[in-house]
Amino acid sequence: MLSTKEETILKIGLPRYLNTLPLRYYLKASPRLKIVLLPPCEINLALDRGDLDAGLASSLFYAKNFRNFYILPDLSISAVGKVKSVILYHRVSLKELDKKNLGITPETETSFGLLRIILEEFYEAFPHYKFLEKPLSEIKANHYELEGYLAIGDEALLFEKKDYFPYSTDLAEIWLEKTQFPFVFALFILRKEVIKDKKSLVKGFLKNIYFSRAKGLSSLEKLVRLSGINLDKDFALNYLKHLEYDFSGLKQRAFLYFCELLAKKGILQEIPVLNFFSL
Repeated sequence: MLSTKEETILKIGLPRYLNTLPLRYYLKASPRLKIVLLPPCEINLALDRGDLDAGLASSLFYAKNFRNFYILPDLSISAVGKVKSVILYHRVSLKELDKKNLGITPETETSFGLLRIILEEFYEAFPHYKFLEKPLSEIKANHYELEGYLAIGDEALLFEKKDYFPYSTDLAEIWLEKTQFPFVFALFILRKEVIKDKKSLVKGFLKNIYFSRAKGLSSLEKLVRLSGINLDKDFALNYLKHLEYDFSGLKQRAFLYFCELLAKKGILQEIPVLNFFSL
């Protein structure tokens, strides 16, 4: 049983990647707001358990659990074309990956769904997916045993400078080429049960993050300079400029089309409804 003090705190999860910096850098601190930085897969689990009230979760997680969540309006991590941080690194062409071993980072859910659509539906390649216990950069696994590796977030950016694999494919770029749609990687979602006791906190948080996003996107060079990430600053700035953080009508249509393809493959049992939190 939570104490009264705990009940008045809004617990928010954000991915601990460079791509969330424009959203979170200018968030105003509050004793009633707790921000936790986690890998996307851990945010999904924490939301499912009720350890978080809201979070920037994998869009596929929302699709699978839409009855339990609201979407916080006009917030996402998305891209029109190249995203630069969801990359399949590989040794042979995409078609030649059929029946080959592909390593999959454990930090992804949506990106793995997108990878399956691209390889299986668009290129008729059906690899053997190997789910790693940790990202490849954190373990001593021999990457030569893999014909490819799906990396996301900062690891994907860092691997760009490595020579582990001769080829790299930006999944969002292929998605746009094949569908003419942007791609929505993450949605900001809220547990429905939170509304009863924390609705005013949620509304306050939304004002806070909309302000932070606007200021962050207007000062990307400063954010990159202060980020401390081990990347060339021009490269990091170019990366952030490729990202978008809204959830417009076109992106809603794109997300639902992605869900239709997932349902066709049996990854989803039904097409989700877009349940928006009412401001």
